[in-house]
Amino acid sequence: MEMKSIILFLFILQAIINGVNLVIAQSPKTDRHVCRGGEFRSNTIQKNRDSALDKLMVLIKNSSYNGFYHTQSAGKPEEQVSASFFCALNVVKGLCECCLKNVVQYIRKNCPKQQEGVAWDFYPYLQCMVRYSTGRKIFSVLDDWAWYRSGSDLSVSTVNLAKTMDSMLNKLKVKAAGGDALRKYASDSIHYDEDEHALYVDVQCTPDLTKEDCLKCLTKGSNKIRSFTKKPLFSGRVISTNCYVRYKHTSIFKAPIDFDPEACG
Repeated sequence: MEMKSIILFLFILQAIINGVNLVIAQSPKTDRHVCRGGEFRSNTIQKNRDSALDKLMVLIKNSSYNGFYHTQSAGKPEEQVSASFFCALNVVKGLCECCLKNVVQYIRKNCPKQQEGVAWDFYPYLQCMVRYSTGRKIFSVLDDWAWYRSGSDLSVSTVNLAKTMDSMLNKLKVKAAGGDALRKYASDSIHYDEDEHALYVDVQCTPDLTKEDCLKCLTKGSNKIRSFTKKPLFSGRVISTNCYVRYKHTSIFKAPIDFDPEACG
């Protein structure tokens, strides 16, 4: 996609400007989706699923932006489909709208008739998630049954990344969990290794979660991301159906300030 190429170029340029000592490394590559539950039991359910996904696109266009949207189709309880969209809060609405458009297309292709599905899409400055479920509630439910891990192909020369990350995440996950019904997000940056490296971290939960459930999700995410910090990789992120944890050695807070979603690739 054209937007991904532009943002990736800016990301690499920023790393060069910051003088980060980069070494090539390998990171795991996995599918960006998980489907489960067998196929739809009727055409009505498939229509309800597609309708719910379409409604997410309408919501992000016509509502104020808080990084999370949820909708549910009408009909019999067993045929109702709930769907939600989750995106990073440090970027403009247009970028997340573009991410939503692409990930909805992706989940329709890769979970065409399954009862439940989740899919993610990724850019240097953001990530987004779309999920749906048939016949059961997903709003205000900790339901992190699927996770995606994404690490950089670059490593950084440091021995203190894991220790520094643990200290930051212990504070950030508590701060994010203490947020309100519209925002459960926290971020911070620090210089470590005697100011040789700058580390940027942010965490976020879907705001429908309770404080306790958000903390549980972020704690699980913090544990999962440790595998990247011990290698140590230049950047890494883990994202589930309910939260994400992310770090980089260049700023994740200076994303493009404007973007036209009609320019999505």
